[in-house]
Amino acid sequence: MMNIDLNLLPVMKKNRLEYVVNFLLIKDILELIIFIGSILATTLIWGWIFLEKDFAILAESAAAINREYYTYNQDVKNINNLIRSINLANQNFAPVTPKLKELINSLPYDIKINSLSINRPAQTLTINGTAITRSALLRYQDVLNQITWISKVETPASQLFQKENVNFEFKAQLKNLSLKDNLPPPAKKPVIKEEE
Repeated sequence: MMNIDLNLLPVMKKNRLEYVVNFLLIKDILELIIFIGSILATTLIWGWIFLEKDFAILAESAAAINREYYTYNQDVKNINNLIRSINLANQNFAPVTPKLKELINSLPYDIKINSLSINRPAQTLTINGTAITRSALLRYQDVLNQITWISKVETPASQLFQKENVNFEFKAQLKNLSLKDNLPPPAKKPVIKEEE
């Protein structure tokens, strides 16, 4: 069998027909691309809208949770600060009671103490009181100078003019009565890993 191609169309008409066919093909391809692009754009826009709504809801719930648990968070922070303060106070604790007991045991019967002030940061001791006689006051000053943790016991000379019922104020320096007085170092703290 034989194929016979018979072209009865003039060349100009034939070229124009090919041009129209190519134009329609390109037009159909462009329509398809525009249609697919519009579907993708619509999908992306709807996805963006839904994600934005979900994000707004999530942010709103996070803000609500923060408002709801704010008091709990503040309570936890306050408790943590209190625990830190207690730990710091515990680390700097040194007993003063044995020193006071030694001071009280050294007190003679003819001396009455009205007030006692210990300033640990300044390392000073102030004792106010009344002595029955001036000689009792001087003896008590010597006794205070013999106590190992007290030094430089001073009394103003103006307080020595009276012979009886002498009001006095001793000012002394403390030796080694710091916030940590010969105590062993604190135990090593356990390491707590915080989750982030």
